[in-house]
Amino acid sequence: MVMEEGVDHRGDELPPLTKRSSNVNLERILKLHKPDFSDAHLTTTGLWPIIRTMMRYGHDHVMSRTWYHNHGEDPNNGPGVLAVAWHTAGLIDPLLIVLKIDKPYVFAGRQDILTGPLIGWWGRRMGVQPLLRQAERLRGFVDDETATQVNSASMLTVASKLAHGQASILLPEGHSHSEWYIHRLRTGPVRSALNAAALAREIGNDIPVILPVGLTFRDPHAWFSDASVEFGEPIRLPELPDKNHGAKLLAGEWVEPDKETTISVRNEMRDRLGSLTPDAPDIDTWRAWLLLGHIGAKLDGKRLTNWQQEVLHGRAIRDQMRGSSNKVWQGPEACGEEDLASTSKLTERARKTAKTLHEMGLDARASHPVSAKLNWKNIALALVLMPLIAVALPFTIVGNGIQALVGVMIAKFNSEAVDKRTTFHMMPMMLGTVLIRPLIHFGTVLMLLWMGYFPNYSAYVIVAILTPIFWLTTDVSTFLCRCFLRISCDIRRNLRTHSSTRSKGWDSIKVEFDDLSEMLGALK
Repeated sequence: MVMEEGVDHRGDELPPLTKRSSNVNLERILKLHKPDFSDAHLTTTGLWPIIRTMMRYGHDHVMSRTWYHNHGEDPNNGPGVLAVAWHTAGLIDPLLIVLKIDKPYVFAGRQDILTGPLIGWWGRRMGVQPLLRQAERLRGFVDDETATQVNSASMLTVASKLAHGQASILLPEGHSHSEWYIHRLRTGPVRSALNAAALAREIGNDIPVILPVGLTFRDPHAWFSDASVEFGEPIRLPELPDKNHGAKLLAGEWVEPDKETTISVRNEMRDRLGSLTPDAPDIDTWRAWLLLGHIGAKLDGKRLTNWQQEVLHGRAIRDQMRGSSNKVWQGPEACGEEDLASTSKLTERARKTAKTLHEMGLDARASHPVSAKLNWKNIALALVLMPLIAVALPFTIVGNGIQALVGVMIAKFNSEAVDKRTTFHMMPMMLGTVLIRPLIHFGTVLMLLWMGYFPNYSAYVIVAILTPIFWLTTDVSTFLCRCFLRISCDIRRNLRTHSSTRSKGWDSIKVEFDDLSEMLGALK
């Protein structure tokens, strides 16, 4: 009988198991697990470009806009990279990183990514290394000895690939969630990175780095949202006290790095990573800081025009009130000091105003007077695009409609947590790129042939010519529809703001903006 344990060894509540992750088939895991400590690429030859293309289709379907920003060096240059990020949007989180860091990858993750009926097929051909978490072990799905055996081989594989200049992504919280601060970080990524550094020193390669990645979504659980992706300053990995550590690893033995070094690097990773997240006690406080960021930019004579600017300015206000930009202040990793950015009168005032805006269907962008003016440029552009959309929409629906509908149905009726919704939209579009779209285009050409449209031409020639033409037409049509949808969303928000600013209650909100501007000016 499986014993259900509610907390881990620290007393923290264990993350809930999904239906897939609770189906732990040890025999299948051990059969399919393929650790590899060489410098070879784990992905099946020729498959990685296809997978990246599938990811791009998934991203373009789910996300409205994504902005990338480097605080340090370009992660595509230099040594192996272990990217770490907080985890609030399921598989969207690693996808955003993979699309920007173009290196060979080694992946490690939940065991069902290897054993699942559909995603497992892809996971195995990507060489995914399974990890058996405390959530499975403490609930009795796997014994400690087997979990240690599997995890050690997986982490040594990750370390070996990093030491040879490849990339990996590990999300140290261990599970996706819906909070606005980081959950307690596990040491697994740090231990793997330290061992990778020890291996690299042993074989004379460049030392890999840990790369903190900030992932901030306008709404992490909504379809067609905005994302800001920030690559922080890389964390340089120190030498371990044991001079023979690298030699042991090179011999194929997983040896844990010493506790002192591990904790030191983990804490540095915590502070670097935490500062790239909202690090707010709740969504209302984060919205308050975003509002103050807009007001602060206006005081400087600027207007924030994209999501990344909003994120950077909101965090700058937060850090200014805290007097620090390199600590975690909320959640189980908090530094223990009072968070003045959350408790100040300025934030409390902004929190109420931001909440009022949200209840009106608006956000911090409405604080700038220009947002209330009708954007005739967007309206004219939408009108110009309408005839094109009338032609493009049928191609878009035929090529992508089935995948999109499946995603909507799964996201709506699946009983799993809300942070998985974007994943449910993304996966059918990704897999549909290779499983459904080719059949649709091929079937369309065969139907045209059957209807007698090309009686004087070879069927093979027509299929070879028309199938890629239909594919390209669908891509162009989908691009136009995405642009039109984005413009339509902007117009709808603009009209809502225009209408709200002419309502009776707007004068009081405008007074709030003026008061917040005065209070923020005094802070500066």
